[in-house]
Amino acid sequence: MPSDLTLKPDFVYEENIRHKTLVSEFENGYEQRRAKWAAPLRIFHLSYRNRSSSDLGTLKTLFTAKMGMATPFTWTNPNDNVEYSVRFQEDSFNFKNKAYGIYDVEFTLVQVK
Repeated sequence: MPSDLTLKPDFVYEENIRHKTLVSEFENGYEQRRAKWAAPLRIFHLSYRNRSSSDLGTLKTLFTAKMGMATPFTWTNPNDNVEYSVRFQEDSFNFKNKAYGIYDVEFTLVQVK
């Protein structure tokens, strides 16, 4: 079954890997550290440059169907070919009209655990 977002982004795109560590500081100066998450969280910043109105429509339709950041969906990372469950990071969808029928779109996806 294909991912919900199948339109490939431009390269280079940004990928961040984030861990969550809890630090407890004791009165004697010692610290105790532990990982809050069992696995890291991935964040992807995708760019779609010089895209057609059809590509823009595909991305806008997905954003509207998922109600911004409200509903997760699947996306296959073209770098590692792994399908991730993600959501939009923001509730707004911005695009730039560069010329008639040519658009730039950028957004960030956050992995959902």
